[in-house]
Order: sequence, then C-alpha cells, then structure tokens
Amino acid sequence: MRLLILTPGFAAFEQDFTCIPPLQLYVRAMQARGFDIQIVAFEYPFRDEPALWHGARVVSANGQNRRWLRWRSWSRVRRFASQIIQTEKPDVIHSFWLGPAWVIGDELAEKWKIPHWTTLMGQDARTSNRYLRRLKSRHIERLIGLSAFHTAEFYKNTGYEIPHLIPWGIDPTETPALLPAERSLDVLGVGSLIAVKNWEKWLQTLSILNTRKPGIRAALIGDGPLRKRLEQMATAYGLSDRVQFLGGLDRPEVLACMQTARVLLHTSDYESFGFVLAEAAQNGCRLVSTPVGIGPEMAACADTPEQLAQLVLEALEKPLIEQPVVTYTIEKAADAYQRLFMNVGRV
Repeated sequence: MRLLILTPGFAAFEQDFTCIPPLQLYVRAMQARGFDIQIVAFEYPFRDEPALWHGARVVSANGQNRRWLRWRSWSRVRRFASQIIQTEKPDVIHSFWLGPAWVIGDELAEKWKIPHWTTLMGQDARTSNRYLRRLKSRHIERLIGLSAFHTAEFYKNTGYEIPHLIPWGIDPTETPALLPAERSLDVLGVGSLIAVKNWEKWLQTLSILNTRKPGIRAALIGDGPLRKRLEQMATAYGLSDRVQFLGGLDRPEVLACMQTARVLLHTSDYESFGFVLAEAAQNGCRLVSTPVGIGPEMAACADTPEQLAQLVLEALEKPLIEQPVVTYTIEKAADAYQRLFMNVGRV
C-alpha cells in the first residue's frame, strides 16, 4: 500500500532522533510491512528541498513555526500533497494532530476520494484546541487515540467517543540485553521544560523526598523556556547540589541515562501517551507518575507531591529491576494500523 503522511514536523535527517520519535518508529515499522510512504510536513524540516529519510520522501513546507507564514505553509502543503496524490496515488492519507494536518487531510480526502485517518497526538484532545469546533459526526469514525486517558479526555471535551485506540510503542531492537547491576541516580526526569510537564511538582516531590531520604541523587533531562526558573526553584528548595540539569540530549544519550536511574518520576499535568514511560521501563527504571497517558497502566500513580514522594521512596527500597519491561511495542501499533487501513476501502 501507499501511504501519504501529513504532519507538523518530521526528522530532517536520519540521525535527527529528537523530532517526534514515535512517528519515526511508526514510519520504519510500516515500511517493514511493505508500505511505500511519502511525508509532507508543515513546519519542520527548515528547508525547501525534498529529501529521503530511510527511503521515505520527506517534503517540507518550511513553515518554521512562524504564525505569519501559516497561509503560505498551508498552500504549499496542499500543492505538495496534491502532486503526490496525482503521481503516487496513495491508498491512505494519515494525518497527525487534530489541527492543520487534519483540516487539509480532510480536504484532500473529499477531493480525491481517499480514506483519511487522523491520530490525535497530544493536547489536541483538550478544549484549548480550536479545531475541535470543526468536528462533525462524519469525522469521528476515522479518529485514533493513544491511551484510555487520552480518549476519555476527548470524550469529556467533545461528547464524542474515539472509536480506535492504538497506543504507541517502543522499538524492541532497542531493548538492552543486560541491565546494569548498579545505578548512580535515584530519580530521573525527562521532558521539555514547559508548563504542562509541571516540573515544579517534580521539584516539590524531590524536596519532600530529600527530607525523608537525605542525599537524594537526581537529574533532569530536557530544555525549554522554564529552565532558568526551575534552576532557581531547585536552589530555593535546597536541591541545587541534589539535582543535575543535563539539558537537551540526543535520544540515544537519554536512553543510556535511563539505565543509570532507579526511578523515572513523571509529574506532567497531561499526556496523550507518555512515550518516556515506555522508554524508561524498557531500560529498567521503576515508574512513578501522575495518572496521565499510560501512567495508570504502567506506573505507580498519585497526584500530590506528598503522595508521589512516598511512592518514589517505596520504589527506591525495592531491588533493581533485572529484566527490561516491554509492554507497548511499535510492532503492535503498526499491526493495528495495517489492519485498519487494509480493512477499509476507498471512500
């Protein structure tokens, strides 16, 4: 089958591991199943020339996340995608995020009579997403959610039930054969330093934990607009010598760092899936999380810093995990998508 993907961004080159890792794994898994894939991106890569990524052609509208370039980007995406449809004749359009990619995917599906599926990826299920107002009942049958938490959030905000649930998953080939016998970090946090990740709660949890277990060793991987403020908070909480701010790391470095940590503490206010939880479990971390995304399925969950600190303390008292935990795999996701695409004819 031939698959046309519409997405805000995609990897600029084969070693660009940080740009939407689940989407990269998805493309490779679908290619392994014989899918010929063309990708049109709205914002990133920041270039005008098409390029190949593991054999998949990636065309970018080069919107550069600039609001004033929005209409130019949309026009380019329409043009690029229409050219691909006319020359490559894709069997399915698959858009990511219920936003611009979904809008244009819907237009193209109507014009060219091609089945169009949309995977909601994050906060597009929340009321802050203005595109929810464009939803009609005819759209719902082609929507895909990532977790029970995610689909429940969508139902709460729209009154519609997402009919398809396909969780993301890790690449089993990245699973370590052996886990280390010692770990230098007690607690690890991983993610963008933005408000929705609620790193203040993460620091509050560590502060409580440090009073109960003095000398806690922790690190935070990620960068973003809140970094300076969080560093100041760490100092105010008396954690300046307890928490390392490691900044943004390449994905292989993140996975390696997970193998040095006993507990992955995740305090986000919202997750559609929470890919970092699956990655950390794969690398032998015990999981403590707020009840978002796949947290309720994989982690010990709580809401308040006091409760989270108690769960972390309990996790630290347990022996090291000896075998990787692999619950969600990209193969399972790709199998589900393949069944979905092949069981539905052209509209």
